Amino acid sequence: MKKNVFNEKNGDYGLTFSVVNGEAAVTGCTGEPENIDIPEFFGCYPVTELRDNAFYNNDSLKEVNVSSNVSSIGHHCFYACTALERVKLTTGLVSIGEGCFCGCDSLTDIAIPDTVRELPDSCFRACGKLSGITLPNSLRSIGDLCFSGCEQLKSVKTGGELAEIGCGAFYMCPKLMSIRIPSACKSIGDQALGYGCRGNEPVRNERLTILGVSGSAAEEYASENGIGFAEFSEAAGTVGSAPWITAKNTAPLWTGAAVFTALAVALIRCFILHKDG
Repeated sequence: MKKNVFNEKNGDYGLTFSVVNGEAAVTGCTGEPENIDIPEFFGCYPVTELRDNAFYNNDSLKEVNVSSNVSSIGHHCFYACTALERVKLTTGLVSIGEGCFCGCDSLTDIAIPDTVRELPDSCFRACGKLSGITLPNSLRSIGDLCFSGCEQLKSVKTGGELAEIGCGAFYMCPKLMSIRIPSACKSIGDQALGYGCRGNEPVRNERLTILGVSGSAAEEYASENGIGFAEFSEAAGTVGSAPWITAKNTAPLWTGAAVFTALAVALIRCFILHKDG
């Protein structure tokens, strides 16, 4: 293993690296950089990874550009980077770790490349200024609590291959008025859509409308949770001509225990992973 620290005065932000088996990984940085460009190479070694907790709780970072050689970003890599506004990810990125951008309260601009198939648990949790996100067509899974607490989130564009939405994935997203769920989606977790809380009590977002295909998991979820539903023609790419449908509330309101428990577990896991990272 080889480690080195670049000189910040030479324009390399004090990035620290580790080299294993001919590939370099960014392990962190020194100083208080505001803008970082992750290089394609460290010496003659391709930079293929941003390690777990690499920029954890960095309060100076405002913008990060990730090079095309990077295929993996570790868990909680940018956790609680409260000043981080923009992140540029490039095609070639395959894996994003749990809680990677959790608590990035200033984040407003990020695009997920088509090479990413899964967004893990708590990936964008509590990104309070994130107002819109476009998910790639290749994305198949959105993890538990992935976008929970994104209180300014208004627009979510989903792809046609999305198969699973985890528990509480969009919990406490009060400004999300509509979301299209493709027929490929077969699993939608408890309180994934249309729920928030008032104190310790869960509340439904009665203004949310789920757009989906008749007979799909999306329609079933809407019906079971008393959330608005409208048919969406996947072939035409438009909402069907049928009027908006508001399902009857035939199911009791969830107690919220599952989501609150998941939030507590996520916080504990963040602490443990950071301690071990």
